[in-house]
Amino acid sequence: MDSTSFHVHGVYGSGEEGQTDTGDEPLVIRLTHGYSRDHRPDLKQWVMNLICADTGGIPLLFAPGDGNQSDQEALVPLLARYRQSLELGEVVVLDGASYSQENLGALRGFSWVMRVPATLKEAKVLLREELPQEAWRPLLPGYRGLEVESEYGGVRQRWLLVESQERARMEEASLQQRIARAEGEARKVLGRLTARTFACEADARRALSEASGRLPSHRLVYLGVQEERQWERVGRPRKGERPLAVVYRLRARLEVDQEKLERARRGLGRFLLATNVLDREGLPPQEVLRRYKDQARTVERGFRFLKDPLFFAESTFLKRPERVMALGMVMALALLVYALGEWALRRRLWEAGSSLPDQKGRPTAKPTLRWVFQLFMWVRLVELGGRWFVLNLAPHHETAARLLGAGRYYLLE
Repeated sequence: MDSTSFHVHGVYGSGEEGQTDTGDEPLVIRLTHGYSRDHRPDLKQWVMNLICADTGGIPLLFAPGDGNQSDQEALVPLLARYRQSLELGEVVVLDGASYSQENLGALRGFSWVMRVPATLKEAKVLLREELPQEAWRPLLPGYRGLEVESEYGGVRQRWLLVESQERARMEEASLQQRIARAEGEARKVLGRLTARTFACEADARRALSEASGRLPSHRLVYLGVQEERQWERVGRPRKGERPLAVVYRLRARLEVDQEKLERARRGLGRFLLATNVLDREGLPPQEVLRRYKDQARTVERGFRFLKDPLFFAESTFLKRPERVMALGMVMALALLVYALGEWALRRRLWEAGSSLPDQKGRPTAKPTLRWVFQLFMWVRLVELGGRWFVLNLAPHHETAARLLGAGRYYLLE
């Protein structure tokens, strides 16, 4: 279960509040400004809430929401409201925005898997903790993890700390870029410090220590101070003349703080999952991770399909909120037909031990339905002398048409 936003073009006055039926639930959504997943905060928007099955990403529930909807407050109540109608499977996978003490209480009776927000105090400690190598266990290829028990929100649960090799490599590259940027800023800090004068050596050391502590990945190493005397006049002082003041300038060098760097590297590639299924045999750690990863291939794939420019619905040009809601329902139905068709084709290809060519001409048993449609772009139905002919129909076209039950439309039956 997840949500995304769709921006709209128009004024949509702020007075258009959601109309109510019994006072409990708005019947019409509010088109307003909110957190934009499309990076268009200048436009008003509405939110699509979607629940999909882990089999083929088939949508089970569509619910439009206000443009400023909070996932933390909206998704779990929506799930609880329709739990009996949906006949959900044994485990529900939710986005990390739903992980809160209030929502955990509302999810009693559900078996769930969620990502733990890294902003939680307990999560921060675990994500940065130095752990012995023998504590880790292999999960899926490229992943390792370890389990701890938690009672966050008064709910007994298993926390699975996961470390991804690929993600660690990406975050290491990002860390190196941040270090390079931080070095430039740190050199400016050092330049300002060495240009200052201090009344005593202690003041210089204190300023250096404070500035060094604020640097994210570097430190300033004290090399000493240089005494300077300030005279009343420019030039060589006269014999016996006393200086107006004695000041000190810092001498220091900049270097990477290995301790800070090690702490930053300790959390690379890590994220935290939680489940209230305490039976490790019924839901082993590998299955917890697999179900969470499958969410990206279900709801997120559906959102990508709906936001594809070729779908012509990534932005909305409609006058009334009611029509926007109706368009949302049409979009969800289109996704339902698409997901069902793709799932059915893949299943029948697997059952028949057959395949279709992918974009590089290699055989695949998991084509996207969009690619299958593109395969049929040059197939033509023509009438010649009172007879119908199908042109450019190759064997892989026949395979796809038969497996989708559309053979008669291509004169194959």
